[in-house]
Amino acid sequence: MENIQLTQDELEQVNDWAGYFNFQPNFTLKCLNSCTANIIGVFTGNQHGKTDSIARHYVDRILGKCPIEKKNMRPNIPVRTIRFASETLPTESEDGGEVRNTVYPAFRKRLPAYLVKKDITMRRPTITLQDPQGGSDINVEFVSYNQQTQSQAGVQRFSIYLDEHAPKSFYEEQLPRLMAADGDLIMGLTPVEEITWEYEDIYQRASIFYNSPNIIDYIKKSTGKLLPMVQKTDSKYNIAVIRGATDDNPTLLKSAIDEKMSGYDDVATYEIRRYGIFHAITGIIYKDFDPIIHVISKSKYFDSGIPHEWIHARGIDFHEKTNWACAWIVLTPQDEAFIYNEYNPSPERFVTLEIARQIAHMSMDYRFKLNLIDPLAEKTQVNTGLSALSDINRYFHEFRREGICTGGQWITWDTKSTRGRDIIKQRLQNSRLVGRPFSNRIVKNGTESYLPTIWILDNCVNTIYGFKNWRWEQWANRESSLTKEDKNKPEDKYSHFPITYECIFKHPGFSVGRYREQFVKRESAYRNYFSARG
Repeated sequence: MENIQLTQDELEQVNDWAGYFNFQPNFTLKCLNSCTANIIGVFTGNQHGKTDSIARHYVDRILGKCPIEKKNMRPNIPVRTIRFASETLPTESEDGGEVRNTVYPAFRKRLPAYLVKKDITMRRPTITLQDPQGGSDINVEFVSYNQQTQSQAGVQRFSIYLDEHAPKSFYEEQLPRLMAADGDLIMGLTPVEEITWEYEDIYQRASIFYNSPNIIDYIKKSTGKLLPMVQKTDSKYNIAVIRGATDDNPTLLKSAIDEKMSGYDDVATYEIRRYGIFHAITGIIYKDFDPIIHVISKSKYFDSGIPHEWIHARGIDFHEKTNWACAWIVLTPQDEAFIYNEYNPSPERFVTLEIARQIAHMSMDYRFKLNLIDPLAEKTQVNTGLSALSDINRYFHEFRREGICTGGQWITWDTKSTRGRDIIKQRLQNSRLVGRPFSNRIVKNGTESYLPTIWILDNCVNTIYGFKNWRWEQWANRESSLTKEDKNKPEDKYSHFPITYECIFKHPGFSVGRYREQFVKRESAYRNYFSARG
C-alpha cells in the first residue's frame, strides 16, 4: 500500500482535530446530544468521564454539529459567551502546584486548536475563539464558586456548565443569565455527603431520566426492578437527569473497576462511587429510603385489594390550621408493613365532620386494631367546649350505626419516644436487602424467620414525598455547620406523614406477635372493591 505523505499544514490540521476525533462515544454524550431540556443534571459514579463528555458536547455546539438545533452556537445568535463554573479557576493551584480545575484541560483537549485566538491568562480567564461558522468571536469564560455571586450578575450567557457541587446561591444567580438567549444549564457531579439542593431542585424535579445500561443492569440485579432507558415522570419542570456508572467509561477495564471498587464494604458508599446513586443526602432523616426500591405498584401487588385479616391501623396527625396527615397501614403475618392509603385534607376548607366522614368512607369495612391521633386533638375548642378528639369518636360511633364503616375508638399517641423512627429505619434497610415484597423469609440453622420490611403503594404520593424530603434542621450557612453542633431537631416541613407512621410503629399494639393467632379471613361487605388474598 502506497504511503501517503502529508504536508506540514496538513499534519497541523490532523493534530488540531486529534483530540476531537479520539473521543470514544459513550452513553452520556449520546444523551446530551439528544436531550432538549433547559436544565440537565449528569449524575454519575467516579471516573465516569462526565467532564470529558460534557466538554466534547460543548465543542459540538460550537462547531454547529449538535443534533439539537437550538443548542448550536450559530453565527446569528447575539449572546456569544459560554460559562464554565467550578470550585477553582484554571489558573489557581494548590500547594505543590497541582491544578484542581479539570474543566479547562478537558475542553482544550477536545477543541480544535486552530479555533483559539486568545487563551486564558491570570488576569482574564476567558478563551476567545474564532467562530468556525463565520460569526463573531465566541468567548468561553471560566469562573469559580468562590467569586462573589454579584460579580457574575448582569450579563447574559448562551449556556452554563456547573462542575461538581455548587452553592445554591450561585446556581440561582445563573438562571437569569440565560433568559436573553433562552439558554440552558448543565450540571455534572458525583453524589456525595454534602449534596442537598441538587437532589431536591434537580433530581427530584426531573421530568425525564436517562438510565445507562449499566445502571439498569445493577438496579435489576439488586432490586429486581427493570428501569427503562428513557424514564418519564409526571414532573412539570423542563429538567432532565442523565444517570451513568463508572462502567460506562469505555477507556476503563471492568476488571480494574471491580478491583478498585471492591474496597467499599458499605453498600451506600459503593453505590455512590460506582453508580452515582443518591444516598447520604445531608440532613435527610430516612437516608435509606429509595423510591425505586420501597415504592411499589398498587395494581401489581394488590389488584384485588388489601387482605382483611391482616393487622390494620390508622393514624391522624391533627392540626388546627395545617393539613391533616391521615394514614392507613397494614402488617402481614410475615411482618411486612404496607402503607396503602392516605388523605391530606385542609381543616380550613373542611369542618371536622366532613373530614371524619371521608376517612370513614376510605376505611370501608376494614377493622382497625389501632386508631391513633396527635394529642393536640384533645385541646378544648372554644366554640363548643369539646375537643376535636371527642367529636371524632362521636362521629365514628354514628358512622358505624349508619353502616359507613366499622367505627373505631381513637386514642392519642406517644409524643416522647423515637422508637418508631428506629423501627422504620430498620425496615427500610431490610427492604433494601430483600429487594421486593413477599421475599423476606430467611432460614438460619434450620430455623425459619422473617425480616420486618416496609413498602409504600404508589398512590400514597404525600407519604412518598415526606419520606424523601423530611430532614434535620440545618444551620443557615456552611461556616456555622462546620463550627457548631448539629441542631438535632427535625424540621416541621414534610414531617406530618412520616411522624404518623412512626407513632403507629412505636405503639405496642402494632405487632405481628400480639395478633399472630388472630389472622382469620373474613368476608368483605365491599366484595366489589376488595377481596381477601393470602
